[in-house]
Amino acid sequence: MTEPKIVTAVVERGPAIVGVVTDRRTVEGVDYETVRVRYLEALRFTAGVLPIVIPGGLTDQDLRTCLSVLNGVLLTGAESNVSPSLYGGPEACLKTLDLDRDRTSFAAIKIALSSGIPLFGICRGLQELNVALGGTLSSNISEGECRISHSEDLSLPRDLQYAPSHAILAEGHGHIAQCIRRSHKDPVLVNTLHRQGIARLADGLAVDARCVDGVIEAVSVKDAPTFAAAVQWHPEWFHAEDPLSVEIFRAFGEACYSHMIATKLQP
Repeated sequence: MTEPKIVTAVVERGPAIVGVVTDRRTVEGVDYETVRVRYLEALRFTAGVLPIVIPGGLTDQDLRTCLSVLNGVLLTGAESNVSPSLYGGPEACLKTLDLDRDRTSFAAIKIALSSGIPLFGICRGLQELNVALGGTLSSNISEGECRISHSEDLSLPRDLQYAPSHAILAEGHGHIAQCIRRSHKDPVLVNTLHRQGIARLADGLAVDARCVDGVIEAVSVKDAPTFAAAVQWHPEWFHAEDPLSVEIFRAFGEACYSHMIATKLQP
């Protein structure tokens, strides 16, 4: 694996800064803004960027101010689901919700895409991107004829839960499809730890990869001037050793550095 192109930019201009949307959790009656450390490690050590958290509850103006000094946005996975009220789904189908996360992520997506800020979504992040652009979600993508199980075995150790478990095939010419082709020959194995997934694809998105059972596993934003893409699996878990995960995070990191350099060159 060759060294990323961003090394020179790091030395000359300092690190690109990527905002990470947090999850709202309540523990023993106390609210916390949380993010898994593995996402931060993937950004620091594989993408080569400096992560900072974007707390929920910001006004749209404060969020716009926050993103104005960022070079990228990461939408992480989470235990909660996107609220069905946002895409016309049945309210009773999902109970684990985080409405504050929904609002923050949707606003961040809108600002990032309109401002040309690189955007990368993982698992819930893919679902947020699809709904924010007008698509819908399925509450259980494992249901249906010829579908494989897309849920992890919770009885296994964590590393085995996140181990590669099913094949995907690259499709089209978007950012993730290019990463797949650079790092592997089709098909490639990825992990699978999700119940929710894309039902109707948003018009503004293109499919980058599908599972062998047809489930959409990666998308890119059509006509985006920079990296704007999302995956349904979790590349952060083995970000340092899995070739595809390395390729994706480095591609995102390089886009963030390109944004930083272009921003600093502006008069």
